[in-house]
Amino acid sequence: MKEIKLTIDGKEVKGKEGDTVLDVCRANNIDVPTLCFLEGLASVGACRMCVVDIEGERRVNPACTYPARDGLVVRTNTEQLERYRRLMLELIFTERNHFCMFCEQSGDCELQNLAYRYQMDNVRYPYTFPPLPLDSLNAYVAIDHNRCILCGRCVRACREIVARHTLDFAKRGWKTMISADLDQSLGESTCISCGACVQACPTGAIFSKRNLYKGRNNECQQISTVCSLCGIGCELNVLVKDDNLIRIEAPNLADPRGPLCKEGRFELLDQTRPRVTSPMIRNAQGKLEECTTDKAIEVAADKLRGASNFAGMTSTRYPSETLSLFQRFVREVMGSDAVDTLDGGDYRLIADGLKQFGANGKGLNLECRVEEILQADCILAAGADPVNTHPIVDCLIRRAVSETGAKLLTIDAAKDAFPLWRDIWLRPEAGSEGAVLSGLIKALIDKGLVKQKGTSNVPSDLMSGYSKATGASVEDIESAADMFGAAKRAVIVYGEGILESGDANLVTLLLHLADLTGNRTEDRLRVISLKRSGNSRGAWELGLAAKDTRRDKPNGLFLLLGDEPEDDELLGWLKSLNGSLVVQASYHSAITSMADVVLPSPTWAERNGGKYVSLDGRISKAQQVLRPKDGVHQDQEILIQLSRKLGRELSPSQEVDRG
Repeated sequence: MKEIKLTIDGKEVKGKEGDTVLDVCRANNIDVPTLCFLEGLASVGACRMCVVDIEGERRVNPACTYPARDGLVVRTNTEQLERYRRLMLELIFTERNHFCMFCEQSGDCELQNLAYRYQMDNVRYPYTFPPLPLDSLNAYVAIDHNRCILCGRCVRACREIVARHTLDFAKRGWKTMISADLDQSLGESTCISCGACVQACPTGAIFSKRNLYKGRNNECQQISTVCSLCGIGCELNVLVKDDNLIRIEAPNLADPRGPLCKEGRFELLDQTRPRVTSPMIRNAQGKLEECTTDKAIEVAADKLRGASNFAGMTSTRYPSETLSLFQRFVREVMGSDAVDTLDGGDYRLIADGLKQFGANGKGLNLECRVEEILQADCILAAGADPVNTHPIVDCLIRRAVSETGAKLLTIDAAKDAFPLWRDIWLRPEAGSEGAVLSGLIKALIDKGLVKQKGTSNVPSDLMSGYSKATGASVEDIESAADMFGAAKRAVIVYGEGILESGDANLVTLLLHLADLTGNRTEDRLRVISLKRSGNSRGAWELGLAAKDTRRDKPNGLFLLLGDEPEDDELLGWLKSLNGSLVVQASYHSAITSMADVVLPSPTWAERNGGKYVSLDGRISKAQQVLRPKDGVHQDQEILIQLSRKLGRELSPSQEVDRG
């Protein structure tokens, strides 16, 4: 962008064309107070705290909305401006109940900080605030309207960052309040409890019920790490006090992956499942009893040594270093190639689909970055319910629809994941998704909307056409073809509805659909598969899911479960096995109750960190947040000790090469 020069407070400074005066001030370390401004949100100039004196203007103007231009002369700290800001601050305090001694946010409040800055020890105007309600029905978030300054940051965060449009202003004048949907309580509204409004709020008006009065920012250590729950790999800023989790925030709320979800922001803080804090072995009476780590490792080694058909299975919430060591344990120590992940079936389906398509060795690297959703003009969501599986992807899709007018098509036999948002719901009967996709491809070809040569590359057995497209009408398929074919930057997102189908042809058809319509960014197709866990891709690239161990019915299984929640399908499979079961887990569950040996595992916060690979290939580094509970060793330590007991020496994995 073109560089511009301004004079601010008698000093020549530089900015960029398109900046506001506030942007230039902040870029040059010139302090201008704000309340309604938040980086990444649209500026509205509501609080008037950032007013500046601009030469040639008859009155003061808010710096956050005034466009900077070459040659502008600005004053930010005159006596008149300071009096004006003090006046505005006093008026804000008179409108609502801002008695700081009763507020949870005291000490971390932007409004309070400005009051100290302007030495506001009294207010010259009468207090006019009425008693207002406290909305506390939401399980995670509460709104105290008495402390609201109507800055609109929560409204803009909900609209611009999360794209839910749940919050807005209601009523007029002194009765104005923040309202959820049609004046509903937050707990009864369309709120998804992502907490973006909590982080955006500059006062104590919107607060988290999970960490009330636990600690102020300046009392906490702040540690950056990575969320391991889903494949997005969101960065977390974790606040810790006295080795306790206090709060989780987004390092950059406006980043495409920044908002966080209720699981990442709130539920990671509040695990109610009972912890496994001591090793356990099954005694002669068939009951699990606590023992020492050495005893548990000895018994585990005996159980695994006696297995004629051994297999290892792991959660993909672990960092790559732990996964790599686990793979080496299975292959080098146990001499088995039967190593799998809990979501390995997803990988094998994707891999088969890529192979049929002919990915030229690119594998998962054929897929695009999730940020490309924001630039899309048409999105096809196939078998995806991201609000429940990958909430950040749900936000990105909704932002593309609301901000750029992207068309939204969905293919799902079970549910409409985007009611009121999608343009067409192609609803096939269960099992006929392939017919709908092949019908869509055929319609694109017949209409001449194919942008790439080589349509014959689509195998004829996949091109079954309209006749089998049961459930979805021919008219809807043709309309969808018109929308998708006319798009210049279409993106395909597919999820568990495709991955659980067992049909790799569906993946192949989606790849052909993107390829035939020219939806590429350099050598990547604009296709995104929603991988389930924080390091699913990292595990798959290491080769941990190449073999389906569930078909082999092993008589000796080492399950590295960690803090993975209980899964009914996994539980049913484990019940069908005959043999020894060693489980390394963070929490007690029906799975640990079946084990012959249970070894404690750290939680996400207690692990000693490592690499995570997001669903689109971005590498992040996790950090240890808390000390492990007494008696809980790091997972790699347990694997190394168990290897020694089995007569082999494994060294800890440090760096991991991506396969």
